[in-house]
Amino acid sequence: MEEYQIYQGFPTEWLGAWESINANPDVYIFQGYDGNYYLLAYNYDKESERGNFSCYDMNADENGWYIRMGMKCCLLMSESSPYGLHITSWGSYIKC
Repeated sequence: MEEYQIYQGFPTEWLGAWESINANPDVYIFQGYDGNYYLLAYNYDKESERGNFSCYDMNADENGWYIRMGMKCCLLMSESSPYGLHITSWGSYIKC
């Protein structure tokens, strides 16, 4: 029951495409068929002319929403205008 209440508190304004203002991977946040939330990161390497995708489970605890990259935990936080989203260690994002 507690997990259900955490997921009810998901900030729906985060859903959709986000562009990094710090040249970090652009991200897309969506809800899967299973009801869980995911962050899809896209990074394009101009030198090799190749892009790659990484998908992360989004989880919540008493500190807020986060993704885990290996041992590292990156918090997601709302930011005031002109941006809208901040991801720890990746920086600020603006909605596309």
